[in-house]
Amino acid sequence: MKMNKQVIITIFLISAIILMANIVSALTILSREEFTAATMMKDTTIGYTSYREIVVNEPGVIYLIKITNTGKDNKTYEITPDTSVIRNIGTYRLDPSDTIKLQPNEQETFYLYLAVEKTVSGRTVIPVNIKSGSTDTTIELVARPIGPFMPGEQKATGAITQAFKMVLSILLVIIIILALIFGFRRIRKKGRKEGGEEEEKPELIEDVETYY
Repeated sequence: MKMNKQVIITIFLISAIILMANIVSALTILSREEFTAATMMKDTTIGYTSYREIVVNEPGVIYLIKITNTGKDNKTYEITPDTSVIRNIGTYRLDPSDTIKLQPNEQETFYLYLAVEKTVSGRTVIPVNIKSGSTDTTIELVARPIGPFMPGEQKATGAITQAFKMVLSILLVIIIILALIFGFRRIRKKGRKEGGEEEEKPELIEDVETYY
């Protein structure tokens, strides 16, 4: 009985460690893929979607670029993607505009729509220049193709999906192991109970014969 409890506790501890590691990994991937925030210009904070998976002939993907004027003066920002790189993928559109004026502590979100119109064989980095006055900085937007159109590669799923699939697989294995342990314990208890009843029956018969 004590041995079974120790085995179950050990399995739970190992499972908890594995699950925590996978959850942390998934959250790390999520934070890296979804949004990157940084201050790369004076009196300006820039946050942006740094990574997207693209599929040819699909509607496309959207990159978010959030710019906040943290200074005390009005600023005008110009956003210029590297069109020579984008031409190798397809076309783009920038909403609401490629130029905007922000007051102090004002924030604006730009949406860069990327339409995938060509076959892309590998990971592509799209430089985007952000300029305000005499200062500027460049952020990098990553586009990684997935799907059967890639030469020599199979259709892939996102890293986050794979991580959570792994977590679900581990949970399933844990449930099966625990079910087997409890099942064997129940069978053993039932066997002991039936064995005890069989041993008691001859004693009853013997007592009855002695009485008569």
